[in-house]
Amino acid sequence: MGGDVSARRADNIRPADRGAVDEASTPHLDREQASTDKFALPEVILQEESAKMQNLNWDDLRYIIVVSRTGRLAQAARQLHVDETTIARRVARVERALGSRLFERANGQLLLTEMGQEVLRHAEQIEMSVCGIKSVATGLDDRAAGKVRLTSVALIMNRILMPALPQFVRAHPQLQLHLVSEPRNLDLGNREIDIAVRFARPEQDYRLVARRICELPYGVFGAAGPATGKLPWVTYEESLSALPLARWLAEAVKQEPDLGPGLIVNDSDLAMNAVRAGLGRSLMPLCVGDHDDGLVRLSGAEPVLTRELWLLVRSDLKHLARIKLVIEWIERLFAEMEARCGERANRAGTAGGPNS
Repeated sequence: MGGDVSARRADNIRPADRGAVDEASTPHLDREQASTDKFALPEVILQEESAKMQNLNWDDLRYIIVVSRTGRLAQAARQLHVDETTIARRVARVERALGSRLFERANGQLLLTEMGQEVLRHAEQIEMSVCGIKSVATGLDDRAAGKVRLTSVALIMNRILMPALPQFVRAHPQLQLHLVSEPRNLDLGNREIDIAVRFARPEQDYRLVARRICELPYGVFGAAGPATGKLPWVTYEESLSALPLARWLAEAVKQEPDLGPGLIVNDSDLAMNAVRAGLGRSLMPLCVGDHDDGLVRLSGAEPVLTRELWLLVRSDLKHLARIKLVIEWIERLFAEMEARCGERANRAGTAGGPNS
């Protein structure tokens, strides 16, 4: 009798339900029904799921990772040096193995589904493990040699890191630094960069290790010479209006409307060059402006604002000797810089911008 009931229940499953496991939108219907049906055979379902996982090629997960980062088949194909058909075939194979759609198309881009996001999280953990194995196998974790890709904004690169770089390079000739001066926050997670020095507090990301390395106090500076305090403000373009510096300068302009329009820039290092050329006043880190003979501080001894500086490194690389060496150098450099700033914290300045 029980067998007849089980058969009738199976016959009552509509064809659409039988095929649901092959549909990306509802891959879970048969499993849910089975889990609540006392007549279902769970061992059969487990066998089906096991067969799916055996069909999953772990190498295909690399394609899922790259497509998720680029959002387009063409870009993923260029990065992996294959054609778009290969990318599409690999993605489809993973979707079939898992019985679920991993991407959906929106506004011309491929976006991860909820299942896709979960798969990506595990795939990236596998990626980091593989990279760690490769590093150990090649012995790079024991040698302070090889390439390290470091990014920061131009002001940090040119005014703080670059002056200290010759001594560091001479001390470590087997180390090759690849410097990327870039205002955008490049993605460390997709392996573009190894280490980043950034102003913005980073979002939580399990692929990265972040630590605050220092606070940079800012003051108002002008070119060394007469009548500097009467020059207009060097401000930032609209796309950078959310920056603390840009907001402070926008308020400063409002308080001195009679000075007329000043120079607009898109980079803090460019602003510093403009100020040194006598084109106006602007905000500079005290540790940079106070040590430049071509600049004079116009604000008082107290900083007008302070910004945090963060160091980010990929978590799968943090144990490598060459990465640790560069990190230690950066941290030591900024610690020494903070000490120098402390020694000159009471430097007197003439009245200049707002808050002075």
